[in-house]
Amino acid sequence: MKKIGFIGAGRVAVSIGKYLLERGIPVVGYYDTSPQSADEAATFTDSQAFTSEQGVIAAGDVIFIATPDDVIATVWNKIKPMNINGKVIGMFSGSLSSNLFSGIDEAGAYGASIHPMYAFSDIESDYLKLNTVPFTVEGDEQAVDFLCTLFRGLGHTITVISPEDKVRYHAAASIASNHMIALYDMSLSMLTDCGFSREGAVLLLTPLIQNNVSAMLKTSPEDALTGPIERGDVDTVRHHLQDLTDEERAIYKPLAMRLISISEKKHPERSYDEMRKLLTQ
Repeated sequence: MKKIGFIGAGRVAVSIGKYLLERGIPVVGYYDTSPQSADEAATFTDSQAFTSEQGVIAAGDVIFIATPDDVIATVWNKIKPMNINGKVIGMFSGSLSSNLFSGIDEAGAYGASIHPMYAFSDIESDYLKLNTVPFTVEGDEQAVDFLCTLFRGLGHTITVISPEDKVRYHAAASIASNHMIALYDMSLSMLTDCGFSREGAVLLLTPLIQNNVSAMLKTSPEDALTGPIERGDVDTVRHHLQDLTDEERAIYKPLAMRLISISEKKHPERSYDEMRKLLTQ
């Protein structure tokens, strides 16, 4: 069985390392530019802290570069001249493709970019939740075959995508995850403007958000959609636009236009021309 090592000891590397170890996959350990981070990762995963990239490369058959995206190319260029012949070199970037591993064929290694569709936030518990996480992967055939076999063997859905689609794929994930948080924060601020406490605003929004997310995941955006735009309530939307600040209006309008498109799928018999005219003024 191939042994796995990590260059970088952040949340993603530690969580995935811990998860794999608990399922009998050998993880040799971590190298990090911060010796303390490497020590903490090794302690948490009961593996080894390495003092150099060369050390973890020598010990592992599969090496994941688990640094921030803007550092991955630097790390790759540093380890490329080392003895990586026959090894799988991977990364967990959502946006960067395996094309970053320039010269990997000449080095005799196999590159891949594999991405877990999960927001890592708690190093102490994230590994406990990874069993249901889907993955995407692209790269050299040998690396992709290995990673697909590994994660499918652990019960995961793993989809092979094109390296050319990585940026758009990652943008979609960011919108679904991070941008939703921005909208939630905006709603909380608007409710506090209305006199609600932060806690009261959270309490008010929680069932609305939970029910909406549950409905759209179980059905479709069209079936889950409700509200004034779906109903064609032009006067209500006009009042919204009059009350919003310039910044809020700049966020509201393009999203409302998207809601018109969804509403038209749900109600092809209705005309949303007046609503569209209002939003483009």
